[in-house]
Amino acid sequence: MTFGSVFAVAKRPRWIAALGLLLATAMPALAQCPLSIAAASNYAVGSFPRSVAVGDFNADGRLDLAVANANSNNISILLGNANGTFKAAVNYAVGTAPLSVAVGDFNGDGRPDLAVANYFSDDVSILLGNANGTFQVAVNYAADRGPYSVAVGDFNADGRPDLAVANFSNFTVSILLGNANGTFMAAVNYAVGIYPTSVGVGDFNADGRPDLAVANQDSNNVSILLGNANGTFQARVNYAVGATPFSVAVGDFNADGRLDLAVANNSTNNVSILLGNGNGTFQMAVNYAVGVAPRFAAVGDFNADGRPDLAVANTSNFSNNVSILLGNANGTFQAAVNYAAGTAPFFVAVGDFNADGRPDLAVANFGSNNVSVLLNTTPTAVEVSQQPASVSVCPSGTAAFSVAATGGSPLTYQWQWQPAGPNTAWAALFNGINANNQAIPTFNVSGATTPSMNISSISNLGSNLRCIVTNACGSVDSDKVTFAVNVPTRCSPADIAFDDGLALPPFGPPCGINNGVTEGDYNLFFASFFAAGAACDIADDTGQALPPFGGGGIPPFVNNGITEGDYNLFFGLFFDGCSF
Repeated sequence: MTFGSVFAVAKRPRWIAALGLLLATAMPALAQCPLSIAAASNYAVGSFPRSVAVGDFNADGRLDLAVANANSNNISILLGNANGTFKAAVNYAVGTAPLSVAVGDFNGDGRPDLAVANYFSDDVSILLGNANGTFQVAVNYAADRGPYSVAVGDFNADGRPDLAVANFSNFTVSILLGNANGTFMAAVNYAVGIYPTSVGVGDFNADGRPDLAVANQDSNNVSILLGNANGTFQARVNYAVGATPFSVAVGDFNADGRLDLAVANNSTNNVSILLGNGNGTFQMAVNYAVGVAPRFAAVGDFNADGRPDLAVANTSNFSNNVSILLGNANGTFQAAVNYAAGTAPFFVAVGDFNADGRPDLAVANFGSNNVSVLLNTTPTAVEVSQQPASVSVCPSGTAAFSVAATGGSPLTYQWQWQPAGPNTAWAALFNGINANNQAIPTFNVSGATTPSMNISSISNLGSNLRCIVTNACGSVDSDKVTFAVNVPTRCSPADIAFDDGLALPPFGPPCGINNGVTEGDYNLFFASFFAAGAACDIADDTGQALPPFGGGGIPPFVNNGITEGDYNLFFGLFFDGCSF
């Protein structure tokens, strides 16, 4: 009897699903990026692939695939390359009609192993992993009748992974507690709903113990079994969902720190979202349309906004695609967008197959005997990796500001300031002279739309500054920094050109005790050297000879060898730490 013949005797088609569990950690929302998924690349596997799991089986840092092939009674292993492609499948024999595969380190050697639910042989195959991506011969452990789905969790808190198996024919979940050496204890069964097809694991009541969620195909509900500390479970509590629920996935969809459920409903072509209350109970289901005959749902943040999204495999020949529903911040979802896969896509798993930081999709196609890999090409959100720093300069100085950012190209930059003063509206800076709200020229700017900007102060004013970095995902503000002008401190001879009546520092370091000496006093001092009183000439050091002390002021001057450089050294006595 082939696996396919089971459908002929059922009162309606019994499709297969298994849970791929991806718990989404609540994160601050980032800019929402426009979703982009590359066309599927297909890889041949065994006959009637029904489930795919992700793990690094050869310890090369690249994710690999394990595929359960229901009609060829084996598991296909596809080792991953660095660029998101995969090597040809290598097959390993398991039990009869394997429908679900899960990954865990069952013997504690640091190498991922496989657990496979075998529908017709009523058991679970354990394949211990070697270091090179190969697996040992399967060892089988009895479950109940018709194992459809297997999930991994530490149910008795001994640090060893255990198994939960949804048994289609006997309406139960089997718990197989793990030993330290990769073997398992005899199964203990717990009643659930009618024809369970998927089991998921999560801590639904926040007591630190893993609980179970089971999708029941014929009773149109999900059974919740709360875990005890010793690996046993409390009696089920059921929650209504759509028609013919086939799989259940777990994630925190509204970022409240409580786990929620997503259930793919085969007959109503939708996904039910049940928000968790945190005490092991759930709110009433809210449904979202997907493709035709959805079988399996998985969770991932596909557009890098910090909110979990859904991927749903739609098996019908009218679909042959995967629906992606982007999540909102409040536990609702946007309309589905569909991406083509192979024929009769049944199961979808999530992993970063090309190591670019974006979650990709692996889809087991029941009808075309292959796995479709859909790489995620969504641009990454902007993140400011180096913040600008506050700058303080003298009136004649130039202030340099810079920012560094990462994210999908192209990135654009816009520096802003507050022309009306602190805590007022922001305005874009532009290259050239920028005036404040009183139309007073304030800044001379270069690089206003680049990562690095320079400001020359025109008047003795400062401001708050920031940079806005933007890409296709949206905009991110840098930290707010301050540009300050040192008044009355002066740092160069050019500063002496302004007589604003402000007191200057005494001889020696700037910012000393105010001795009442003003710029006007300095200018009078310069007049004793320059009959015309042209003190501003000191700002230029061209190396030209200047008139001698007390030298009359009418050309030709007697050159006594005193140059502007000599004067600048003299100013160093008044302006500590400056070079000109």
